[in-house]
Amino acid sequence: MPILDYQRNPFEGAIIIPESLPEDISIFPSLLDETLTVLRNEGIKVIWMNIPIASAGLVPTAVAAGFSYHHADENGLEMTLALREGAFIPPYATHYIGAGGVVIDDDRNILLITEKYNPKWKPHLKLPGGALNGREHISRAVCREVLEETGVRTEFMHLACMRHWHGYRYGKSDIYFVCRLKPLSKTISVDPEEIALAKWMPVDDYLKDPDTHPFNRKIVSSTLNENGLTRDFIEGYGTPETHELLFS
Repeated sequence: MPILDYQRNPFEGAIIIPESLPEDISIFPSLLDETLTVLRNEGIKVIWMNIPIASAGLVPTAVAAGFSYHHADENGLEMTLALREGAFIPPYATHYIGAGGVVIDDDRNILLITEKYNPKWKPHLKLPGGALNGREHISRAVCREVLEETGVRTEFMHLACMRHWHGYRYGKSDIYFVCRLKPLSKTISVDPEEIALAKWMPVDDYLKDPDTHPFNRKIVSSTLNENGLTRDFIEGYGTPETHELLFS
């Protein structure tokens, strides 16, 4: 009897080739059952199966066979089945990644924003920044976010500090990198959908302002007092497009 096509991974697992999934839902139960028998006999620990959204009708059969949801995206659903008790299945993404920019000009003015009012907290002046996109370097993302929110063009100087906390969106953890940036322009043009205000302010006034959040006060002070980590590249270790390396 035929089985689903698969390839082994380095961890004694098997990855079902999505193109081998049948269009005819009625033949999937027997096809899947035979595949599981073969893979168990071969000593496979975990089966990974990505079901494209166009084949969503196969999901109930996979669930009935013991598969569990691992993660989903706009293209389909990733499912797993442990064939050995205690087999390790790496979790999906556990963290969000964000970056904020400390933009200080030659006159020691810092670029600050106030986000549109959120009923959870009082509006306050903070650093521009936001979340990284997929396959985006920190040094590029932070400059992009500053430009989108304030209209100010910047250049990455160094990574100053980071914050790691738990219990963020959807229960995931969050890592936030704080970067020192050099302004390449001064004219402000805010994103009206997201930002209520953007302004330049003497950095010493910001640090002394009682309304400045202690976290912002700490990271701005840290950025002023440290040289931080700068970008570099190691020949033969990836490319500047795929690897971002930061060293002191």
